[in-house]
Amino acid sequence: MKREVRTLLQAYRKLLMSLLGAAAERGEVPADLDKEAAATLFVGIVQGLVMQSMLSGKPATLTAQADRAFAIYLRGICEAS
Repeated sequence: MKREVRTLLQAYRKLLMSLLGAAAERGEVPADLDKEAAATLFVGIVQGLVMQSMLSGKPATLTAQADRAFAIYLRGICEAS
């Protein structure tokens, strides 16, 4: 199971890096964005939100928290380097 989760997360990070690369080509994020770090951060945000939702017993709060966290993430990666 651990290996399967690791494989899934690696594939997801790879997809995110590809999407971030395309966004950089379109000028939506800085061209010199560290795509690997940005993808790792995104996965960490999602994992943290899911864990907090599970621990709180209030999964309905996940969407509102995710929207706010994603807005902060976008501001961070879109700032000029």
